[in-house]
Amino acid sequence: MRRAAAGVFGASGVSARKERIGRAFSAGAARYDAVAPVQRLVAARLAERIMALGPGPRRILEIGCGTGFLSAALVAAFADAALVLTDISPAMLARCRARLGEGPAYRLLDGEDPRGLEGRFDLIVSSLAMQWFGDLRGGLARLGARLAPGGRMMFATLGAGTFAEWRAVHETLGLASGTPVYPAPEALPWPAGVAHAVDEEFIIQHYANGAEFVRSLKELGAGEPAPGYRPLPPGAFRRVLGALEGGFAVTYHVLYGEIW
Repeated sequence: MRRAAAGVFGASGVSARKERIGRAFSAGAARYDAVAPVQRLVAARLAERIMALGPGPRRILEIGCGTGFLSAALVAAFADAALVLTDISPAMLARCRARLGEGPAYRLLDGEDPRGLEGRFDLIVSSLAMQWFGDLRGGLARLGARLAPGGRMMFATLGAGTFAEWRAVHETLGLASGTPVYPAPEALPWPAGVAHAVDEEFIIQHYANGAEFVRSLKELGAGEPAPGYRPLPPGAFRRVLGALEGGFAVTYHVLYGEIW
């Protein structure tokens, strides 16, 4: 794993931001399963959509497998398929391998730039990983080029309504939020010339206060802000947290996309 990590985070040209994201998820990998209820739920919902496709694919590629929420469902449903499970975090990939054993192939990979993968895939899937892409349209195009004839890509990513409550508190206080900009369903940046569809779901997650919400993102490894964002001064950040005492609900706006 160490040898592969050197390639991903060095000579391959992965951005400094992607390096930070990979390190953050590696740091949180040991506790991820215990602090990721939304991620677990979305993986299950995406798995249901995948299983509804019918006949099993022969080759499957998963982008951002994490500790294996979706991967486990794929292994169970498509026992005869050849699975390639990838993630940008070495520790996440190791957790997935520990969960599923040596049946699938495991690759340390930035899914936005899938160079080095061999062959084409009947099914490409990803659950809550593509929101970390710096160029979603380009990433989808490069992955789409890996589909076999008649193949399909199915993914879940975050939409524009995600963390709307957190952003609203910042706006009320006249402060900038570091929440990344996610697309609305009608604005998903599809590559040219592909058939596609999108559906959406709003999941509400409750926290005791703003501090618990921030802590949960850090525990997940998902605390990286929007590119170029400068963190608030401590006093301003305390004002935000002070406005969120006594219970805080946060929206996860999930987009389920398909390309074929």
